Amino acid sequence: MAKFKYFKKAGLNIDGDITLSSQEFRLLSLIDENKEIGLIARESGMDLDDFKRHISKFYKMGLIIPVVKQIIRRYSPDFLQELIVILTYHVGPIATIIMADILSDMNIRDKQIPEEDLGKLLFKITDEISDINQKIEFNNEVKNRLLRT
Repeated sequence: MAKFKYFKKAGLNIDGDITLSSQEFRLLSLIDENKEIGLIARESGMDLDDFKRHISKFYKMGLIIPVVKQIIRRYSPDFLQELIVILTYHVGPIATIIMADILSDMNIRDKQIPEEDLGKLLFKITDEISDINQKIEFNNEVKNRLLRT
C-alpha cells in the first residue's frame, strides 16, 4: 500500500460477514477523510506496528480507501481588497456592502477566493454596476490586475 495521508470509510459492498475486534472497530470509527492518518494513530493509542497492521487489514478488506486531497488554489485577501478598491471607484462606499453580500452568497468566508470561483465572483460584481461604461472599465482594470499576478 502506497503512503497516503488520508483515508475514508468505503461503502460496504462486501459479500459475507466481517468480524472485527473491539479495538479494530474503535479504530475504524476514528477513520475520517479530514484527519491525517498520523492524528488517527495518536488518537487510537495503539502501538505503531499494530496500527499499521490494522490499517493495512482494513485496506485489503476494502473497508477504507485512500483519499487524495486536492489542493485548491486561491486568490489572497490582498487581491480581494484590491477588488474592493476598484469597485469603490465605480460605485462609491457601498462597494464594501456589495462585496460582503456577494461573498456571503457565494459562501466565501475566509476572504480567499478559490480560483474556480473568480469568474462567478466577477460576474456578480459587474452585475452590481449599473452604468455600462463603468462595467467595461471595471472589467478592464481587473484584467490588468490579473495580468500582473
